[in-house]
Amino acid sequence: IPVVPVRKRSCLEPWVIGLITFISLIVLAVCIGLIVHYVRYNTLKPYNYYSTLSFTSDKYYHEFDKEATTNFTEMSQRIESIVKSAFYDSILRKQFIKSQVIKFSPQEPGVVAHMLMIFRFPSTQTPESIKKTIQRVLHEKLQHATGPPQVDPSSVVITNINKTETDQYLNSCCGTRRGMSSGTSLRIVGGEEVEQEGEWPWQASLRWNGEHRCGATLINATWLVSAAHCFRNYKDPANDCIRRIIVHENYKYPSHEYDIAVLQLDRPVPYTNAVHRVCLPDASYKVKAGDAAYVTGFGAMRNDGTSVNNLRQVKVNIIDTKICNEPQIYNNDITAGMICAGFLTGGKDACQGDSGGPLVSPNSREIWYLIGIVSWGDECAQRNKPGVYTLVPFFREWIASKTGV
Repeated sequence: IPVVPVRKRSCLEPWVIGLITFISLIVLAVCIGLIVHYVRYNTLKPYNYYSTLSFTSDKYYHEFDKEATTNFTEMSQRIESIVKSAFYDSILRKQFIKSQVIKFSPQEPGVVAHMLMIFRFPSTQTPESIKKTIQRVLHEKLQHATGPPQVDPSSVVITNINKTETDQYLNSCCGTRRGMSSGTSLRIVGGEEVEQEGEWPWQASLRWNGEHRCGATLINATWLVSAAHCFRNYKDPANDCIRRIIVHENYKYPSHEYDIAVLQLDRPVPYTNAVHRVCLPDASYKVKAGDAAYVTGFGAMRNDGTSVNNLRQVKVNIIDTKICNEPQIYNNDITAGMICAGFLTGGKDACQGDSGGPLVSPNSREIWYLIGIVSWGDECAQRNKPGVYTLVPFFREWIASKTGV
């Protein structure tokens, strides 16, 4: 029998093992360093700034000094567009998020726009270095801006502010909201709840003996607007929070006309992210058929059902009054102070308990306006029976006469 030699087991020299281990550690360290570097320099965080910018225009300051008016909105949009164009034509195109005019103030010989500007930069950059870059870009690009209005690039002043200060500025403005965009469609009747607190910060619940009865809308720190029919049996303040209730003097139950009331609170409401006011439209504001709007409330999810504890929302469409007055729909019951909204196919609508609550719509700046008040309808979400709302622009001067808002 032949003898097979035993194969010796090959072993690496100790210095080779050490070298391999050393190289492996170096590679690992480099990989970790690259990851840390990537995360550090690619983690973006918001940077907020308060800015003022002087300008002159063919309009006088008093023509757009009042917040939420058509002139205020148009001038704000022009200023915001000029600022947006300046950044989009610069090295800060990807970092710029938005600018929002929050107020105007007079200054001879022109006007000062007060704005919030929001950016996203790598967390490694300091607010001061960012501010210098922003200021340099604005000084350079605004020199080529075309008006009206005519802006003064040298007048730009920028101050970095924190999130709390930003929220305070935004909450002092009417019609700002957090959460979902206007493109999301949810339902009240058989639908879904509002997901985040403060998505509809002007929504109020009117309660008698602890039970929800009607909705209402905050229009400033001390005034709510609601429906007159909510106070048919509750004409006096029901609790310590309400100082007085003013029902429209021409409202006569069971008629649906003049279905509007305002309530004065006993003390001002502090504005927060979750609680602040909606904007009121001018009396000249035109609600257009086909436009989308949202109605919110704590009302029932089906006809003759009970109210719910959580706020719900539904996206509806404005319906032309001529269509709504057709015989098979509401047969000429829709008057000048009313507007229809919903779907002729049914399925989505306000319901009992939503009365007095808001029908709101955003403008092009994503600022929300109260255009209607939940008033009446034939049952809930029925075919050819959309919701009917008190038309707020029609009663704008009445609201002002009672509240000063």
